[in-house]
Amino acid sequence: MLKVKVEKIIKAKKDKVFFTMTDFENLPSKLPQIFKSVKIISREGNSIITEEFVKIARRDITQKVKHVIQPTEKHEVFILEGDAKGSHIVESYEETSEGTKIIVEGDFKLVGTLNLLGFFAKKEIEKSINEVMDKFAKILT
Repeated sequence: MLKVKVEKIIKAKKDKVFFTMTDFENLPSKLPQIFKSVKIISREGNSIITEEFVKIARRDITQKVKHVIQPTEKHEVFILEGDAKGSHIVESYEETSEGTKIIVEGDFKLVGTLNLLGFFAKKEIEKSINEVMDKFAKILT
């Protein structure tokens, strides 16, 4: 497992940041360069399963993902199928005087094309997470 932690402050209210980042159906229209398509397969309580075609670490990835949402506080991601199958990512949201602090902590299991990153995997994943958060910051501020 590859452990990654990234933090970023976005100058917007916590509710707005959280609900924008967890509005899965609209991610392809908001960030088409990252989210090529997102299809909701099932929704039960605070759990949503999606089928996603995304660009991560400069690679196109198709994956099945379970999202567990605790509104405005936490978003957990479990990769069920795809090149990062078995990975677990936790996004935590904290209100600050500057806006919203997002903490992304991930335990990544890499197979397939992502495994080809080898030694550079951690840096590429951190870079990808930062790019995603920077793009969200632009649409939120």
